[in-house]
Amino acid sequence: MQFGSDLGIRDDDIEKISPQVTFITSNADIEAIALVSQEGYQIAFSALPQYKVDGDQFCGLASALLMTGSSTIQTLFQEELSEIIVRAENGYIVISNAGRLVIVCAGTVIDTLMKTVKVMRIASKNLSKIFEDR
Repeated sequence: MQFGSDLGIRDDDIEKISPQVTFITSNADIEAIALVSQEGYQIAFSALPQYKVDGDQFCGLASALLMTGSSTIQTLFQEELSEIIVRAENGYIVISNAGRLVIVCAGTVIDTLMKTVKVMRIASKNLSKIFEDR
């Protein structure tokens, strides 16, 4: 079985996804990034060595936030969730809806939060276009 085929991700999709992940990591000051399916399946995960987090745990927590947030937004506004931003004193996590995929980033430099959000919005929009017709 080829990587991602169970999620409907083809080789040509991976070639289109990769530059968007590179765009995020090159332009946002983050310690961890994951690409997750809408159902919460981990597609990709990477973290700096000093950011001690398990990839499965990171994606699982993101999935729980995504499901709760999606349900809340659907109930209150009858819309799809765009993004979730959770901020603490010394860190943040941003979860961004990218169509069939979800981007999850975590950082510890609060001053870079809004830049990270902006970068993720651009990448999410571009990733959404990859699966638009399917």
